[in-house]
Amino acid sequence: MSKSRSDRFQMLHIHLLGPPQIFADGEPVPLPSPAKAFLLWAYLLLKWERPVPREQLAYLLWPDVPETEARANLRRHLHLLRKQLPPPPQGADWILTTRGTLQWDPAAPCWLDVALLDRFVAETASEQAWAAVVECYRGDLLEGFYDDWVLTERTRLQQRYIRIPEQRIALQKARGDLRGAIHTTQRLLACDPLREEPYRYLMELHYRLGDRAAALREFERCQRLLRTENELLFGFGY
Repeated sequence: MSKSRSDRFQMLHIHLLGPPQIFADGEPVPLPSPAKAFLLWAYLLLKWERPVPREQLAYLLWPDVPETEARANLRRHLHLLRKQLPPPPQGADWILTTRGTLQWDPAAPCWLDVALLDRFVAETASEQAWAAVVECYRGDLLEGFYDDWVLTERTRLQQRYIRIPEQRIALQKARGDLRGAIHTTQRLLACDPLREEPYRYLMELHYRLGDRAAALREFERCQRLLRTENELLFGFGY
């Protein structure tokens, strides 16, 4: 028997790494708006394991307005967010509320890339976990958003992530899987194109495979990167 949209089961797939995306039962869903409503949701998702004080959320999202106005903004944007999220399973709610806190329901039927990333990072003794982390990390957190707290969380996740592909590259090189190491290095480079080390990895790997032309191309690409960085930092190239 078919269910109406209002009471059917919903499985959310939420991508916060790279450009944010939401899918409900496999169908794309627009991001909540305005941006503050989406960022409220994003923060609750990032902190899904524990309730977040309303006072903290109000200050985080509206740091430059009086406290009473910030709290009013929080109430209004929470209402807007709830109206725009897909209907939860019958009898449930996506967001748990108390007088003083908000929390994304940890038991919600939801796939969340940052939660998966945290779990796999904790299991990095497994080659399967390493591979899953590399595939899960599509890009930096909340691409296109630059609030102070977003930048802090972005750096935290990036630092946690970067050591995983580097460990995997070392393992692939040690067992002679040079093409696999190239693939992993390219994924690392995609999330952090301004780091010099991945270019050096690619030069070495292509050279070991006998592809000197590819190694030279990576060398030249690295040189262009360093020249651009030098010009941005000091106003001149070399």
